[in-house]
Amino acid sequence: MSATLQFSLEALSQTDWGLLLDLLAHFAGLSVMSVGGFISVVPEMQRYLVVEQGLINQSQLAASIAIGQAAPGPNVQLVAVIGWQIAGPLGAAITLLGAVAPSATIALWANRIGMRHNQSAFIETLRAGLAPLTVGLMGSAGWVVGSTEAAHWPLLLVVPLAFFLSWRKTLSPLVIVLCAGGYGALAGWQGWL
Repeated sequence: MSATLQFSLEALSQTDWGLLLDLLAHFAGLSVMSVGGFISVVPEMQRYLVVEQGLINQSQLAASIAIGQAAPGPNVQLVAVIGWQIAGPLGAAITLLGAVAPSATIALWANRIGMRHNQSAFIETLRAGLAPLTVGLMGSAGWVVGSTEAAHWPLLLVVPLAFFLSWRKTLSPLVIVLCAGGYGALAGWQGWL
């Protein structure tokens, strides 16, 4: 038997399959709740992964979100970063599968129904009702991520200010992100962090 195959079999035998199944089930549940993108369920991820299970700490969660958001592509990739921190490459694959498969299935199903009944009053009401829900979930996620910097109160002002500016649509989101990043860099350089 080759050394690589032996190493792979040994790694699989030491895998905590119960943990991986728990992660798969939990992220599948989050997937169903993630209206407006996976960032909207960050508060629930924080509760489960940090507070309840202790699988990662608050700083690791914030770093995972930052990496997932900074990398090009969909924001759901933050789940793979979290899974990697918890259980390596297999953890990344399992959490990503749990996060993507249910919501993709629901999205395809909803698209078919929406296209078929596009002029329906129910579909229009559903679309109108999901918009404030999405904004609320994303605001909650911003607060959870921002609360990691609660000791640095000037940084807490960034979240509501960015929310207000994007809500009023006075600036491009790119400008808001660049300004917030510049403020964070300035705060770090000045030793305010």
